[in-house]
Amino acid sequence: MVLSLQRSGSFLMGITLAVGIRVAVAQYPVLYPNGNPRPQTDQRFPVDEPQQVPDRKNQPSIDMVRVKHDADELAKLASQLPSAVEQAEKGVVSKDLSDRLKRIEKLSKQLRRELYQ
Repeated sequence: MVLSLQRSGSFLMGITLAVGIRVAVAQYPVLYPNGNPRPQTDQRFPVDEPQQVPDRKNQPSIDMVRVKHDADELAKLASQLPSAVEQAEKGVVSKDLSDRLKRIEKLSKQLRRELYQ
């Protein structure tokens, strides 16, 4: 019986000590080495935000004839690249290869801008 009271007394003392420590810790903020309390940070990330769909009513409509023409020109220029690269491997570089590559880049940027305004 005495042993049982000692065990329950030490158990209660342990519980009281644990609760007391928890309360004491909760009263004081965690300090960083510079002495400032932990900064409150926003836990949201950009991927958590719903993606904003642009309102197409206020934007000008897409000129599909121009987009189709640019896409056809881009395809034509892109189809010419493999033969130009083969020639470059043989040591013969076309004078207009750089201009074609720049035009491909310009057309791709225009198409992206037109389609995803």
